[in-house]
Amino acid sequence: MQMTKIPISIIFHVEAFAMANSEKNKIVSELNNRAASLIDAGRYQEAIDLLTKALSLDPSRTGILFNRAEAHRLSGNIEAARKDLFSELQMTPDSPEVLHGLGLLAYEQDDFPPATEFYRKALDRDPAFAPAWNDLGVVEFRSQHYDSARTFFEKAVALDADFSEAWFNLADTYEELGMAEARSHALAQLRRARLRSGEKSDGEEDE
Repeated sequence: MQMTKIPISIIFHVEAFAMANSEKNKIVSELNNRAASLIDAGRYQEAIDLLTKALSLDPSRTGILFNRAEAHRLSGNIEAARKDLFSELQMTPDSPEVLHGLGLLAYEQDDFPPATEFYRKALDRDPAFAPAWNDLGVVEFRSQHYDSARTFFEKAVALDADFSEAWFNLADTYEELGMAEARSHALAQLRRARLRSGEKSDGEEDE
């Protein structure tokens, strides 16, 4: 199963440039963008240090806590990640990304009920938020509820035809359900999605 990868550089990478063009705002934006690149490169502690500096300059800037939470999560500090996400949620209570992030944290602790609750809350805010549909499917698959997992993965790819993780998961689900033709179709769609996105194939989708 493949959980959704959080696209840090897309979600909050340049959010700050819509604000007033003050020197402080520019510095905070630069720190946030550099940290996002460091997260992409796997240099999590350096990213955390930059984001902490950015927060000291502007504690109310949305997105910075989200990025720092992701750096904490990827470095294995789940409690610090959870604290940052709940702080971000206070500032952006309607953010499906933040609620989804809290769901991922719960899932990584094998705590499925709160993971499911956070994913559903994310969908309450935005029913077209495909990552939450995918990760609901992951929980159902892990629980061996393959029919409901199929429903969620199919919803995810219907919303985003280039969602490679969801196509991968859907192919696995079809295999569990004995749906060979549907699995072949899902694998073909996975290859197309990866080609469109420039994502390298890892060979896992081979029939």
